[in-house]
Amino acid sequence: MKKIFAFLVLVAGLVQAAAAIPAFARKYSYSCDVCHAPVPRLKAFGEEFMDNGYRLPDNEPPRATIDTGDPLLLLQRTLPLAFRFDAYLAYEPEADITGDFRAPLAMKILSGGNISDDISYYTYFLMAEDGKVAGLEDTFLSFRNVFGLPLDMMFGQYRVSDPIKATETRLTVENYALFKFRVGDSRINLAYDRGLLLSTKTGFGLDVVAQIVNGNGIEEQEIFDSDKYKSVVGRLAQSFAGGRVRVGVLGYAGKEAGAGGAVNAVTYLGPDLLLRLPNVEILLAYVKRTDSNPLFQREGREQTSEAVLAEAILSPWGEQGRTFFTLAWNRVNSTLEADDANALTVNVSRLIRRNLKWTAEYTRDFERKEDRWLTGIVTAF
Repeated sequence: MKKIFAFLVLVAGLVQAAAAIPAFARKYSYSCDVCHAPVPRLKAFGEEFMDNGYRLPDNEPPRATIDTGDPLLLLQRTLPLAFRFDAYLAYEPEADITGDFRAPLAMKILSGGNISDDISYYTYFLMAEDGKVAGLEDTFLSFRNVFGLPLDMMFGQYRVSDPIKATETRLTVENYALFKFRVGDSRINLAYDRGLLLSTKTGFGLDVVAQIVNGNGIEEQEIFDSDKYKSVVGRLAQSFAGGRVRVGVLGYAGKEAGAGGAVNAVTYLGPDLLLRLPNVEILLAYVKRTDSNPLFQREGREQTSEAVLAEAILSPWGEQGRTFFTLAWNRVNSTLEADDANALTVNVSRLIRRNLKWTAEYTRDFERKEDRWLTGIVTAF
């Protein structure tokens, strides 16, 4: 335990302040804490800003665009650009390599902005992840008020699970297994995919989302889809108490073809609950997944999987505070036991600057019977 404590103290001493601020903060002359508490977690205003296509509909600064005299051209004065850098020291006592410098664990270049009053774009290129170039991840166009209706559309590459929670805004290094797990040889999950998303909000707090996606993730293909099938996704979410309580349900149905023409039919169904209490945010999500033939055998056998995500974020000093605690439980239980997961994570994040935080994290992996310790920095500039 003394070695671990010394390890955490050492990295805390290495953290230095960064002076720059990300692209959207520069554009609107806002502090990062208007949208984040802390980086990269989104506050309610940040979620609304994201839903509006990364723009302020009634407060776009005139200086941000160039007056070309052409009513059909909205040209930004500068290209919005930002970088995110994640670097860690890792300690895994049960691994072959117990200590590791994971720096950078991730390096991202981000850009987003307006093409017109109702059309915007967002993209980020993952320059480095786990020591390799990963490529494009989120890359899409957003259209608001399509055909003059209260209907928004997103087209491109994104996470299917984003309506529940944008994974990139989590405070833990440990990812959400519920969104990422696959079964057998299946390529389907609730993470990145390519497709079309339609959404609308009602006046009584009901959000409706419908998606159609390729259903094979974003792995490299000769063509973008690997078979003739598409997947459909639907989600309903009702908010109560001024948005402090949100109850949702997700449904997914799709098929995929494997080698030899075998077909796997996949369904997801499950609820989620978000509670925003004073100084505490709680997210609970559950899905049941059914695969008809995830091993793509001649005579397939149905497999079922259940996954749970439970996360609590504690802000003892409120959203303007500098220290935040996260407790997260990821559980996947499948009839194909090789796909099981069971991990409990504790994370503490401390803001050094608004756009730079120190974080320390411990994960107990009950499935692999191992411990994972991490400490390091996350910054955006």
